Amino acid sequence: MSDAWLRRVVMLAIVLLVLHAVGTWTYSALGVAAAIVSAVLVGAISVFTARMAGLGNSAWFVVPAVVFTALPLAARLWTLVTIEQSWWTRTVEFAPFLIGFAAPVLLLLMAYLELSRRAGRSVHALPLVSALEDDDASGQKRR
Repeated sequence: MSDAWLRRVVMLAIVLLVLHAVGTWTYSALGVAAAIVSAVLVGAISVFTARMAGLGNSAWFVVPAVVFTALPLAARLWTLVTIEQSWWTRTVEFAPFLIGFAAPVLLLLMAYLELSRRAGRSVHALPLVSALEDDDASGQKRR
């Protein structure tokens, strides 16, 4: 599988994780209609940013993904701060969210950025490789 396809798969995994987290949070806080609207909004923004990132600047995808990761994370932390329980209980309740959503999204974002850097290096390396291939053993350009 090429790096471009791996980058697309990683991007899809991030979008699905974010869509699930934002949809779940919106459903629990605001209801079904808001969850549907948020799912459509996150999906539309993800498609747009993925297309823009495909044009060469991965920040178009990374920045919205970080924002959409931070929103459910902040909401979850806010609910844990406002409840009257021990810190141990809060930590135990927060751990599955952190392990099942935040950490995988951040790890996938790191993989996406590395795949993007690799693609950028290979694009910049191509003219150099073709220029080197045109030289013969004496260092003269072939004609």
